[in-house]
Amino acid sequence: MVLKELAIQLSGYVQDGFALDVLPIQENGNGEISVLQVTVEGFDELPIFITATDEQILCVTNLFHKDEVKDELIDDLNNTMLRLTVNVPLSSLGIIDETYVLFGAMSVKTLLENVAHELVTQSENALETLEALEDFLK
Repeated sequence: MVLKELAIQLSGYVQDGFALDVLPIQENGNGEISVLQVTVEGFDELPIFITATDEQILCVTNLFHKDEVKDELIDDLNNTMLRLTVNVPLSSLGIIDETYVLFGAMSVKTLLENVAHELVTQSENALETLEALEDFLK
C-alpha cells in the first residue's frame, strides 16, 4: 500500500468513535511520501509515525526520551518494559536512539478498517503505557 493512498483513505476516517488526522511529514528523494503522522482524536499528544516497506506498515509512537527517566531507575524501567510488552496488545515496546517507543507492524494488505482500528488501539496502548511507567519519569 502506498503511503499517499493510505493518507487519503485515513484522513478524517472515524474508527471506534475516534477521528483520525493524517499529515504527510517526510518525502523521499523521488517526491513520494515516506512518513505519515497520524493523530487519533483525544490522543493529540501521542502522534503515530507511519512508514511502509513493500510488505509492512510500521507504526511508531514516541513515549519519552531517556533524559526524562530518573537516572537511578533506568535499569528497573527497562526490566519493567520487557515484562510489560507481552501485555500490550498489537504493540511492542522498544528504544530508538535515546527515545522509548511503542510500535506495531501490519501487512500492507491489511484492510483499511483494520489499519484504523490498530491505530486507535496503539494510541490507547501508548497512553496506558505512559500511565503504567509514570513513576519512572522525572
